[in-house]
Amino acid sequence: DKHNMPFVTLLTNLKADLLPSDAMPRLIRHIAPLMNKPQENFNWVLETSKMMSKGVDNASKPYVWLKIEAIGTFEDPEKIKLLTPKIFEFFKNEFKIEQDWILINFYKLSATHIGRNGKTLDQLKIKL
Repeated sequence: DKHNMPFVTLLTNLKADLLPSDAMPRLIRHIAPLMNKPQENFNWVLETSKMMSKGVDNASKPYVWLKIEAIGTFEDPEKIKLLTPKIFEFFKNEFKIEQDWILINFYKLSATHIGRNGKTLDQLKIKL
C-alpha cells in the first residue's frame, strides 16, 4: 500500500560522526519487517548535536529520542511490547548505544491526518 507511510524521527545530542553514516537506512531496514511495512514507504529525519536532556539537567549525558509514527501498527499494545526490545537491542548491537540513553515514543496515526498530493491519505485510498 503506497499510502502507508511510517515516519521515523531520531533526535540526539550525539555528534553525527558518532553514528554510522548509514544509521537511518539501517534502522529502517531493521524496523520495517518488524512493523510489517515496506522500507521504501518510510520517511525519516535524523537530527544530531541537539541541545536536549533526559531529565531536567542531564544535557551533558548521551541521549537518543526515537519517535515512530505509523498507521495501523501501534493500535495493539502487545505488538508494541514485542517491537520495543528489538529496537533497543538494535541500538545496542549496531550502534553501541546503551539502553538507558534511549527513549522511544510510538504514535498511532490516522490516514485522515496525513496530507499528500493535495489530499488526505484517506481520500487517496478511496480513489485506488
